[in-house]
Amino acid sequence: MKKTASARILVILVSALFVLGQPILALAHPPQNVEVGYDQKAQTLTVKITHNSNNPDRHYVKEVEVKKNGQVVQRGVYTKQAGDIFAYSFKVAATGADTFEIAVLCNIHGSRTVKFSPGV
Repeated sequence: MKKTASARILVILVSALFVLGQPILALAHPPQNVEVGYDQKAQTLTVKITHNSNNPDRHYVKEVEVKKNGQVVQRGVYTKQAGDIFAYSFKVAATGADTFEIAVLCNIHGSRTVKFSPGV
């Protein structure tokens, strides 16, 4: 009986230490929203991102990867973000038959991927 109670207490303590040792993950989250637009005349893909952060120098969107028809055509790598809502533009030619897949990656935890067809 004594060994079982001690084992339970040990498991609870180790679990608590593990959870408390990971506070940054509790505050981290993937981007909340990703909106994509395409300007045919300028041949520019614009990716508008919503990613709330209390400290954008430490918790930010670190990468935006743009795939066109399954192939990576652009990749932006960043070390901070300009605010909670911001946009990046990528020069890339497209037709109405093309399909884009845009992956937005948080530097701490999570990502969001959206698909987009310019339909031009």
